[in-house]
Amino acid sequence: MEFTFCGLQFSERNGMLCAGAFDGPDCCVPVSDVRIAGGDILSPSPAKQPFAADALRLEEVRREDGRLIIVQRNALCRVKTHLEAFGDALRVCASVENLSAQDIVLENVSIFNVSGLAAARMEHTYLYRFYNSHHCECQPRRLSFDDLGMFATENRTFRRIGGYNAGSWSTKEELPQAIIEDAEHEKFLFFQIESCGGWDWEVAEGWAKALYLSLSGGTFARGGWKKRLAPGERYATRFAALCLGTSLNGVVQEMTRYRRHTAVIGGAAAVPSVLFNEYMYLSWDTPAEERTRALVPVAAECGAEVYVLDCGWHDDVDEVKIYPYVGRWRESRLRFPHGVRAMTDYIRSFGMKAGLWIEPEVVGTRSGEEYPEDAYIHTNGQRVLVAGRYFLDFRHKEVRRRMGETIARMVEEYGAQYIKVDCNQDCGRGTEVASDSCGDGLEQTSQAFWDWMNEQRAKYPSVLFESCSSGGMRMDWQSLRTSPVISVSDQVRYRKFPYIIGNIFSAVLPEQAAFWSYPVIDGKYEPKDGRPTDDEVAVNMVNGIMGRMHLASDLRKLTPLQCGLVRQGVTLAKEMSEFRQHVLPYLPFGFAKFGDERAAVGLMDEKEMLLGVWGLGKKQFDVPLPRPAESCTAIYPAAADVSVCTEGKTLHVCFGTYSAAVFRIVFGASDTSTRGTV
Repeated sequence: MEFTFCGLQFSERNGMLCAGAFDGPDCCVPVSDVRIAGGDILSPSPAKQPFAADALRLEEVRREDGRLIIVQRNALCRVKTHLEAFGDALRVCASVENLSAQDIVLENVSIFNVSGLAAARMEHTYLYRFYNSHHCECQPRRLSFDDLGMFATENRTFRRIGGYNAGSWSTKEELPQAIIEDAEHEKFLFFQIESCGGWDWEVAEGWAKALYLSLSGGTFARGGWKKRLAPGERYATRFAALCLGTSLNGVVQEMTRYRRHTAVIGGAAAVPSVLFNEYMYLSWDTPAEERTRALVPVAAECGAEVYVLDCGWHDDVDEVKIYPYVGRWRESRLRFPHGVRAMTDYIRSFGMKAGLWIEPEVVGTRSGEEYPEDAYIHTNGQRVLVAGRYFLDFRHKEVRRRMGETIARMVEEYGAQYIKVDCNQDCGRGTEVASDSCGDGLEQTSQAFWDWMNEQRAKYPSVLFESCSSGGMRMDWQSLRTSPVISVSDQVRYRKFPYIIGNIFSAVLPEQAAFWSYPVIDGKYEPKDGRPTDDEVAVNMVNGIMGRMHLASDLRKLTPLQCGLVRQGVTLAKEMSEFRQHVLPYLPFGFAKFGDERAAVGLMDEKEMLLGVWGLGKKQFDVPLPRPAESCTAIYPAAADVSVCTEGKTLHVCFGTYSAAVFRIVFGASDTSTRGTV
């Protein structure tokens, strides 16, 4: 049996169905497989996830409601692999049914396996790993398989290239996605694992020195995950997605299309393009009524559509760090003597929506709030404690009840129309309460939290819920697909933000991504005194314009010219709102890297592109374009001292006063040059 689906080649080999990418299926790794405790493993090392001695054998391939269903089985279980095409991308999941008369314990279920990854050309085959951390989110690095240790030898190798996560911060070290490139033949494979808890992937050598890619959720080997199935019981994996292409931009754009197909963020076009948040370079953890009253009219004058009171509106504690006290979520009369409702009404009187911050998954040790003992995340018989906070288990009815009452209080009593949902700690491997393993508990509790979040969205459809995890510590697609606004980073240095913006659309939809813009830095993180320069204001605004702008800082310190720069940037960000709903990302220089002397990212459709460009050391350089340009206009700053001309598929840029700008490029049908100075 041989067939093709979404560019992948499927072939039956020795009773097993294999899927192949670049070179077709070339090793006997079935499309999905399971590892069962006590089962024999053919490989001398159990580290590699496939290769059970009792391998899954093909039973059936059928189409069902437009999906491809592949059924495999062995003596103990039946595995159904469900494949669905979204354009040229493929979404896949697997389900396992225990066919035996006794319990079985799953130690891994491979969602999908692919072989045919250019094994003979490892020095020309590259991996883009998407490293991630606080303040440096989404930082891909391209390394050859050879440099990663997957080099050709005369003997088999037990070396693996892979990534994994265990913990509620699903992306604290790396995003659950990667790109494999066969540079010799210009082939690319982009994959992602859609799991908000444990995930695991590996590239390794199978039989006959051929390479395979295996995608999993949690695994016993690296995440402490195991799942017990009684006779007749079933388990379903998370989803994974893959797409093939002939260029880096091509596969990034195809994955963007796939994400739009599978996102459930209805009404994203109605999400405000510009909000003002007090946190960054202003209130930090300690908002205050008098200061807020002074800033509200300024934010409204600049064009903000929402005004958000971040952490500190709650809990009457006179502390700089309020985090160990969180959990009661009652208004602070110490900071807001007239009450939070008076403040949100005041915000509305200026034509803006009012927003509040919350961190619902934790309870501070000093909060005085107590839940039943089994409502907390536990390991080794003890509550997990991180930075003075315990973690709540959203499977527990008391947690859901109380936190539901909290959201109701924020909306109905305090007047919140926008709620920023944050997550500033990682609970670790998971919980042993009511689960087969910590990894199993993590899978259940993370799913329960997002189920609860979706219930709140359904209950309050007019309230906008922002997703934030200390910046971008939870940017897996399972978490992102239901979130209309994602705070992608809490980066505090404005000239480093472009290195994140230049990459982030490979992980987040353009209509979701929110970037901070803080024109007035105060010296806390930047060596700065007094008023900002015009260039600092402009760069911050370009940062925010390319996504949903989170305006911040003490705007009262701006000069009239700088106020104009802010209002102009806010206006453009609003105008781009509808455009962002359908555009695709374009990476002129490939992925950005911290320390680069220039950065750029575009949002494009068939007719035009809005291109953000930053000179971060260089004032003059060329930007590659995807197609010849008919015209190019600097649209921010409007009076920018920027010389620009297009020549075929090249944009020549020379910055003067400012070091960042947004250009509108209209595509033409030929390579004719358009020259001019704007």
